Amino acid sequence: MSTLERQDTIASGKIDLHHHFNAPGGRGQPDWTPEKAIGEMDAAGVELAMGWPGPVVAETVQAARDRARMLNEFGAKIVQGRRKRFGLFASPPPLTDVDGALREIEYSLDELKANGIGLITHYARAWLGDAAFEPVWNELDRREAVVFVHPQGWAGACDCGILDYQAPHLSDAWLEYPFDTARTILHLMVTGTLRKHPRIKFVFCHGGGAFTPLIARLEGFSGWVKVGPERMAELFPEGITAEFRRLYFECAQAYSPEQMALLMSRVSVSQILFGSDYDRFPLRHAVEQMDRLELSPEDRRAIESGNARRLLRLDSDEST
Repeated sequence: MSTLERQDTIASGKIDLHHHFNAPGGRGQPDWTPEKAIGEMDAAGVELAMGWPGPVVAETVQAARDRARMLNEFGAKIVQGRRKRFGLFASPPPLTDVDGALREIEYSLDELKANGIGLITHYARAWLGDAAFEPVWNELDRREAVVFVHPQGWAGACDCGILDYQAPHLSDAWLEYPFDTARTILHLMVTGTLRKHPRIKFVFCHGGGAFTPLIARLEGFSGWVKVGPERMAELFPEGITAEFRRLYFECAQAYSPEQMALLMSRVSVSQILFGSDYDRFPLRHAVEQMDRLELSPEDRRAIESGNARRLLRLDSDEST
């Protein structure tokens, strides 16, 4: 059996919704290759990985458009001939370039047959609910697109102050990533973006980051004299939890029993997905954490693969 045939016929296993493709100029492990990734997937029982080639960072608008095209064609070449092992979340240029983002979304979904779009939590100083991004959300809602959202903790972007604690030992990933996710979820809610675009299927990383444990605190603001129940109803007409439970969450770095119990208390099991954060972490790291959780067989199958199959329509003609 050829290598390609072996790659294309692995027995059914987990589906990884948080998997980094290391494009030229990226920040992953220097020895990353698709073949190495498949080897780790085989060893860990992962059937399919949804690759994201990373955020688009460039000095000019045109350079960002060129970088996005390179990243997405790089990802598409990895998927080509390996569609039963890899999928693609394509990266548009920063959403601050609305025209460029719309063109790349069209190209990625229609020509490259990407499975969805990968975004970051903010672009420059604009969170995802910014009104300027509305044309992008209109298009993604029209397409009923899957939108994978990865945190991006650029220093200074959220006026968090001087992050001296990060140097030299710590990085944004320690605290800023989970809070960036929380900030953009809250912004999407209070701006009404989630309600206006209910057909977009948002997937947030790391179990929803810091937003999940903060929900009860935010709901308690109905008793705050400066907010109160009327203002809360204006900000969250359907309720915070009701909006939150429509979102999807991959759970890389969120597999502790405490974190999973909290997430499962707020959302249906149908909204929870397996993710590894490979190759920032060894793929086996997430698998071992997932394996230690006490779940019913039905819930385990749903989180490991069933929910992703439904979300990505992998069993329909649209996935081919």
